Amino acid sequence: MKVVNLTDIHLTRNRDKKLFDVNPYDNFDFVCEEIRRIQNLTGIELIIVSGDIANDGDIDAYRYFLNRMESLKIPYISILGNHDLNKNFEIALAEEKPKYIITSREYNNNNWYMTSVDTVVEGEDYGFITQDNLAELERKIITNRNFNIAIFMHHHAMPVGTPIVDSCMLNNAKAVLELCEKHKVKFIGSGHAHTPRIWHHNNMTACVSPAVSFQWLSGTDTVKISKGFGFNVIDFVPDLSITSCIY
Repeated sequence: MKVVNLTDIHLTRNRDKKLFDVNPYDNFDFVCEEIRRIQNLTGIELIIVSGDIANDGDIDAYRYFLNRMESLKIPYISILGNHDLNKNFEIALAEEKPKYIITSREYNNNNWYMTSVDTVVEGEDYGFITQDNLAELERKIITNRNFNIAIFMHHHAMPVGTPIVDSCMLNNAKAVLELCEKHKVKFIGSGHAHTPRIWHHNNMTACVSPAVSFQWLSGTDTVKISKGFGFNVIDFVPDLSITSCIY
């Protein structure tokens, strides 16, 4: 089962507006064509977008995102990040009525169950999972305990070594990691860090996908970006295989 993890697309209000000399629309268009190419070669079963779809929560950005995603004709889950505005995303959903989006944000096949958890704190860059959301996540894990479990969220739960984003990571990461260890969760995928990383933590793999928009310069504590953008292709075989596609 191959899954593409896109994250941090950061579509701006104006198609021509750049972020740090990067046009996020150009990057997103390129990535969509790459997904189409990979789909033709090997097959992609699902796309998971782990937040910061829009840079300013603009409705037109969400319309563009949904139309581009629909053109791929692959089921997809869209998680929101700290730059997103849920009410505007819901407006775009109601207007566009997309066919391939999985609004439950849950997916399973014969071996794997995938779900998401909300880490966004309104008006803040850092993440936090409320007690209610943690309890709901645990309920879902227990209900689907006969599957291998994969969880996706926006904020990263382990430091990537880049202070500019580690200062605003998931604040209660310890609680979610302990929950995942308790129930033998196999995989945690996230975005937010603009710094790709993979960890093997006991029997669990945790992964931050590269951003579609731009990467922070590794280790930076100031606003400095490096070249490159991309996404991950995750093959959910028993041992997990992760390919970072960087362009």
